[in-house]
Amino acid sequence: MIKILEENDFFMIVIKPSGMSSHNEKPSLLDELNQLKKPVFLANRLDVETSGLMVVAKAPAVQSELTPCLANGRKIYRTLGRGGLKNPDSSLQVQQDIKIPLSDKAEGRRLPAGKKIDQVNCQTLITPVRSNKYLTEFLCEIKTGRQHQIRKHLCLLGHPIVGDKRYNESAYNQNIADRYKRSRLELHAESLEFIFREKIYSFKDEFDLNLYF
Repeated sequence: MIKILEENDFFMIVIKPSGMSSHNEKPSLLDELNQLKKPVFLANRLDVETSGLMVVAKAPAVQSELTPCLANGRKIYRTLGRGGLKNPDSSLQVQQDIKIPLSDKAEGRRLPAGKKIDQVNCQTLITPVRSNKYLTEFLCEIKTGRQHQIRKHLCLLGHPIVGDKRYNESAYNQNIADRYKRSRLELHAESLEFIFREKIYSFKDEFDLNLYF
């Protein structure tokens, strides 16, 4: 089920669960909001497997206004990567500016950056917040909106996201699911900040990964 975090005259902030499509597949966020008799004009989208904050405009004109506002705003995700840090004492809380070019297509773990001819510039700010021998929790701020950007960049850094069926190994994902009794892509759009009609909006939905630490 979706949760409406906040609603005003112009838009709603909703929390999409993992496993729900934004609009293409059933069950979808669009379907649920339609059942609630809400006007639905999506200002951003998340992958089916990714959970977290989405902005839903109440009119097409507002949607058109919000889209560039979100593009210029701050979008921070919390995620869990495979493997511990090599030097946790010096690496934790240190932000990395990742600018590895990526294809804007859905690639796989054997070639996450995609074909060189298809690669375009992109940027992700990645900060490890805690780590043990086997797993690392990251905060990731995307500065561009390429397909699967965080998932690809973490894979290329040697920390594919836990539960990622495309960029991690199925045997590993199953082992983690059996061990922790939880099966999902551990990636959540946790916070949004943007300016709309000269007002600053800030929203947060904390993602709890304490189970793994």
